[in-house]
Amino acid sequence: MPHKLPLVAALGFTQIIGYGTIYYAFPILAPAVAQEFGVSEPFLFGLFSVGLLLGGFAAPVLGGMLDRVGAGRVMTAGSLGMALLLTLLAFSPNIYVFGGLTILIELFSFAVLYDAAFAMLAQKRPEDTRKSITRLTLIAGFASTIFWPLSGFLVEDLGWRGTQLVFAAAHILCAGLHFRATALPVAKAPASPTGASLRSQPPSPPVMSTALALRAFQLLAAGFALTGMAISALTVHLVEILRSLDIGEAAYIAAMVMGPAQVVVRVMDATVWRNRHPLFVAILSSGAILVAIMLLLLPGPAPAVAFGFAAILGAGAGLSSIVRGAVPVALFGASGLGLRLGRLAAIRNVLGAASPFLFAWAAAAWSMTWALGAVLVVSVTGLGALALLHRTLERLGIVPPLRSPHARQGLSP
Repeated sequence: MPHKLPLVAALGFTQIIGYGTIYYAFPILAPAVAQEFGVSEPFLFGLFSVGLLLGGFAAPVLGGMLDRVGAGRVMTAGSLGMALLLTLLAFSPNIYVFGGLTILIELFSFAVLYDAAFAMLAQKRPEDTRKSITRLTLIAGFASTIFWPLSGFLVEDLGWRGTQLVFAAAHILCAGLHFRATALPVAKAPASPTGASLRSQPPSPPVMSTALALRAFQLLAAGFALTGMAISALTVHLVEILRSLDIGEAAYIAAMVMGPAQVVVRVMDATVWRNRHPLFVAILSSGAILVAIMLLLLPGPAPAVAFGFAAILGAGAGLSSIVRGAVPVALFGASGLGLRLGRLAAIRNVLGAASPFLFAWAAAAWSMTWALGAVLVVSVTGLGALALLHRTLERLGIVPPLRSPHARQGLSP
């Protein structure tokens, strides 16, 4: 027990830094970068999308390394690499160097973000992986709340180049934390076969035929990828979407609601839904994204719509971060988790790489409403894939019915 909270706290801190610097800061710094290099902001988001796309191809390779050499070593090397790339980015002489470095950062981001952290928790905390994942995401849920205003403050005070140097220094600190986590022992389950200790053991993953396991993985990958596309487009452009509601500076305040909403819904996962199968939570996550988009497209008072949209989007995104690690373990087991997460990330990134760029392009070429309508279609399809997966597995008795509130299948809470 003494090592559990330090490990989760350390990874929570590094995930805040990772997502804050690699993901959430990008749209805040983009206007200053675009102005200096004389390019459009959609062009910069295109570079971002190319990096996500190539990162998808790299994810299975990096995921396999998580299994072979250990997640801690991969994350340590990844943080040092991010520090170097961000330092070089700060001294970019032209848009070509900036673009190449931006692509490399996204290419290797898998090594320092959630998937790698989930693999480390599965390796170091195999007896309570889901609980550890929930605790980790509770902490990391503040990344957007912290880094949207922090990035704006830094870019105004230090410029975008100085801001990247600050980010590079933060990743050096992350490397130290990842290195220390590598040395932590694997947590062992209690030796005494008491009733309490037996109940604390995670149930074995269901036994599926090869064909069924392949179909389940395909549906899961499609559901995660399509929902991820919607989340990516909406979160990268969140401030822009809220500004389109003409609520002035309140758009920034509404955007900050997303972080606390992520934390609140993760508390609910740890309490209200702790005995539910992770696939049930995945469906809730995808459904929340759909509801958030529909709220924007329906008429209503702009301030209420803005805050409601940010809160529901935050809830869906918050649960999405948990289930992308918890569901694969519940359905397929912890063995080979790194490679499996890498393959899921590959499909998610390849399908979702273009979403920030396409959303920006659609909003500029047509309207924000058309762009949101396209995201709505993607979201509905993703929810359908997850619902079909649950229906398939429920018929075979592998997962409990959605209406069953106390069925303990999959990971132990």
